[in-house]
This record gives sequence, structure tokens and C-alpha cells, in this order.
Amino acid sequence: MPRTRTVDPRDAGESMAESFASVAPTIVGVLVVVLACAIVIVVALATRPSGGLEVPKGSHVVHIDEQDFRIHVRDATFPPGQYVFVDTNHGPSPHELVIWKTTGPANKLPLRPNHRVDEDSPTLTSALDSGSSLNPGETRLLTATLDPGHYVIVCNLPGHYLSGMHVDLIVK
Repeated sequence: MPRTRTVDPRDAGESMAESFASVAPTIVGVLVVVLACAIVIVVALATRPSGGLEVPKGSHVVHIDEQDFRIHVRDATFPPGQYVFVDTNHGPSPHELVIWKTTGPANKLPLRPNHRVDEDSPTLTSALDSGSSLNPGETRLLTATLDPGHYVIVCNLPGHYLSGMHVDLIVK
């Protein structure tokens, strides 16, 4: 059985005071270091850029929303110039974004035997390609220079073009 020892409260108080006095410089030192780190973090956050991406001067920003099975662009007529397309996939399946300059309407593009747009057709001039599919919920920034003319925006994944994922654009 453990032995119990009785300590006079006056002795215990003196030893606690002595213990605190011996660790007080360490506690103060730690608090000073924590305060200095907090100040460095606050200054670093206050001086960083505001968080957005910088759009090249003179560029137009166009938001494109893709979902099963439509492409939404607010306006279908643009002035010529540099563009940053903010392409967001709001659908439950992957989508891609391809823009071609062409004279034909978006619903009459040349097709391959697999019913996808024939991207090698001489009637289509590539203006932009997302390069790969956008996953559901993904947003990608794509840039292009659009000269005057007729353009089409298409999702050319299997079955998507024929399901209505195409839009005509006019640049003038």
C-alpha cells in the first residue's frame, strides 16, 4: 500500500513560488517568440496580392458554363481581341471546350463516321482547345485571340456535339 505524506501548506506554497520563478523566463521567452511569429504572419498576409488572377491588360473575360448537354455563353457577339475564357463544368460528366473559326453554323459542322466533329476538316481553323476534359466542378482559364469572323464553341466528347453542346459566336 502506498505511503501518504502530509505536507505543511506553508512549505508547499513556497516551493510552488520557487518553481514558478524558475520557469517564468522560459514562459516569457515562448510568449515573445509566439507574438513575433504572429506579427510576421499578419504582415505577410497584409502585403500579399489581393488573391485574384491578373488578366492581361486589354483582354476580355468571357464566362462559359458547360453542363449536360448545353454550353452557355452570355453574349454571342464579341469585339475582336484577346480573350480569357473562364470555362466551368457544372455537369455531372466530363466536358471539353474547343473553338473553331468557320463559315458554317455550329449545328452543321463536318462529322467523322463516329459522329464527332471532324477536327481535321479544312473548313475549321482551331482558335482554342482545352487540351483535355474538364472534370465535374472544374474551372479552367483558356486564352485566345479572336479576329473578326464566325466561330463555334463545341464540346467534342463522344455524343456531346450531337446532344446540343455547340454555340455560334460572331466576332466583329
